[in-house]
Amino acid sequence: MSSNRSTGFWDSFLPPRYPFQKALGRHSAKVLEGVETLSLWFESGDPALAERVRDIEHEADDIMMEISNQLARVFITPMDSEDIRMLSGALDQILNYCKNTVRELDIFQVTPDDCMKAIIREILDGARAIHEAVRMLPKMDADISGHIKDAIKSERRVEKIYRIGLNDLFNGDDLKEILKKREVYRHLSNTADRVWEAANLLASLNLKYS
Repeated sequence: MSSNRSTGFWDSFLPPRYPFQKALGRHSAKVLEGVETLSLWFESGDPALAERVRDIEHEADDIMMEISNQLARVFITPMDSEDIRMLSGALDQILNYCKNTVRELDIFQVTPDDCMKAIIREILDGARAIHEAVRMLPKMDADISGHIKDAIKSERRVEKIYRIGLNDLFNGDDLKEILKKREVYRHLSNTADRVWEAANLLASLNLKYS
């Protein structure tokens, strides 16, 4: 009895533990939802889906802020607090570029072409792999390495599609349309780069904690 009372006494002076693994999983799930919604918008053209991408990005920001606030309060974390902060930030960047892609398409009044649709499908594969890897944290093993490799490969496939798309684009005659689409292509390529960065961060964490 005295031991239990003592534990409760000291616990009252410490902040409660926070489930960082679950929070990061929610964050990566929100990223996946955002990329899925962007892909659906590319296929359907439904403006409600474009608005939903913006909403998802704000919802993900709330999760990132929650994680950041908890890192300032909680003493015990499953990984170094800076690693958690960096991973959450890397996830946030993927959605930021998705939202900015929506903005670019809206500003330039561009309809997604086959190249853009192919790129977003590859980014979606990368986002799925990132989500699966994050869900496994902090367990680091061969399974998580497989998901990380899948995410990295998705970025490489995007770069191939991007180069082919640019080549086809500049074979056209409408300079105004070429320049507008080039900006969207570049933004999508940058989105894939953010997937690559998140995957490489996960690879570093895998080495650090394995």
